[in-house]
Amino acid sequence: MSVLKPPCVQDAKIKEVDDLHTMQTQFNFLHSLINEVPDPILVIGTDFRIKFANRAAQNFSNCFVCKGEKEPFCHNLVYNINFQCSTLGRPCPLIEVLESNKPVVVEHEIEGDDGLVRNYEIHASPLWDEEGHFLGIVESIRDITDRAEYARQLQKIKSELETSVEERTRDLLCNNDILRTEIVGRQNIEKILRAERDKFQVMLEAMGQGMHILNSDFTIEYQNDVLRDLFGDQIGRTCYEVYKGRNVPCDVCRMHEAIDSGQVQRTEEIMRNERHYSQSYAPFKDIDGEDKCLILLNDITEEKMYQAETMRTGQLASIGELAAGVAHEINNPINGIINFSQILMDDSGDDATKNMLQRIINEGERVALIVSKLLAFARQGGNDSASYVATEIHEVLEDSFALLGHQYKKDGIHYAVTGSTDPLLVCANPHKLQQVCINLLSNARFALNEKFPKERNKGKKLEVHLGVTNLKEKKFARISFTDYGCGIPAEIIESVCNPFFSTKKPGEGTGLGLSISQGIVKEFKGHLRIKSELGKYTTIMVDLPVCEPEKGE
Repeated sequence: MSVLKPPCVQDAKIKEVDDLHTMQTQFNFLHSLINEVPDPILVIGTDFRIKFANRAAQNFSNCFVCKGEKEPFCHNLVYNINFQCSTLGRPCPLIEVLESNKPVVVEHEIEGDDGLVRNYEIHASPLWDEEGHFLGIVESIRDITDRAEYARQLQKIKSELETSVEERTRDLLCNNDILRTEIVGRQNIEKILRAERDKFQVMLEAMGQGMHILNSDFTIEYQNDVLRDLFGDQIGRTCYEVYKGRNVPCDVCRMHEAIDSGQVQRTEEIMRNERHYSQSYAPFKDIDGEDKCLILLNDITEEKMYQAETMRTGQLASIGELAAGVAHEINNPINGIINFSQILMDDSGDDATKNMLQRIINEGERVALIVSKLLAFARQGGNDSASYVATEIHEVLEDSFALLGHQYKKDGIHYAVTGSTDPLLVCANPHKLQQVCINLLSNARFALNEKFPKERNKGKKLEVHLGVTNLKEKKFARISFTDYGCGIPAEIIESVCNPFFSTKKPGEGTGLGLSISQGIVKEFKGHLRIKSELGKYTTIMVDLPVCEPEKGE
């Protein structure tokens, strides 16, 4: 005899079956939906293995397998290689998501089975379970080869538009008088000039160039959207106030030179926002007969920075060649001095004479060491492509102080290296890291001499502290340079790493030292931060990932 279950139990059992059926239906629907997405979609675990792939991802590689224990590595699918992408210098989406804890976008060039290289944009987002544990990433791959080609085409069109704008500007200047005689009536002239101005504005906006129209009183009468986004609405204000933050006109006014000569004037200047701009001043007569000037502005800060770095590389190469010859010429007499001093010391029986000769030998050896350090530093200009190696920070600092230590002693600057005495290894180019140290030590020397000019003071000191810190669950070696000099004003501390920004007098600096140093530190996957209090101190902290060899290395 069967026992009948209560109705409530039967209803609960039916509801559970219905819920399971609904969940299965929803899962099948989502699975089918994801399979219909044309972009490859992957779920990658923290072990770099692919846990799920839609149909597009499975078709992405002929060698794809995702069954049971045969889950492939992500780099196996995308690049058909057996090691992680980061070992080749490519950005790894999983690692970047782990470091940032937020979605990332990277671009890769991938060679297909047909041998053609295509551009792909990879979107990666973190994947968490219900308890907040990190499971891996969800990654989508999109082919952007056509978009990259469009960008190249747009760049070509931009160059053609720049040429067309210059030709059109010259035509406008030459045809103004002809238009006045040929077109009857002020209204028609105004309509034509307005139409041409609108066309010109569209072309400039397409090229990303800013445009101002000034009258002879230096007042801005017109600006396009590019300059409105850059400086805000400045119509009615003077050019010298907007560009330079001045209360009076500039000593050399390119606008009046253009109007007086009737010729286009060109120049390059640093604006009040500390960016470098090329400027073109084109004079013309407006419909009211007043002389006015059209100004084109183009941001060339990055271009100038690249030119300066290229020039510096050439200078270092020249210094390297010169240093090699000088080192040879110096080393020969120095070796003679040392050898003859040694012979005299061996033959001498007077302790005072021996002591003096030993000092001569020590000073000669110090000169030889300084020459060798200078030669090694100068040769770095041609070594930019050197691979990164495990670099010991103490050795880099020792080489840097070997070059600048004499200047520090001459200026009466006390310096000390404190903190960890254990070897600190970072993965870096040692020559570039030495360049960073020398830039920061030179800046500290300048700040101390500004506060204590030609003065010996116990407060005229520099401290370099070495230690290890943890950032985002990774070990970083920290080098802290603290000088007790003039400090940095709070209102400009965010700008000191900008290219060409300098607090030094003209001719004393290029404004590229901190900018280049920050770029090198970022290249090493590190961070450069600045703390300062005006009149008291400045601390620059350089954090670099610690190089930890694997077991057996």
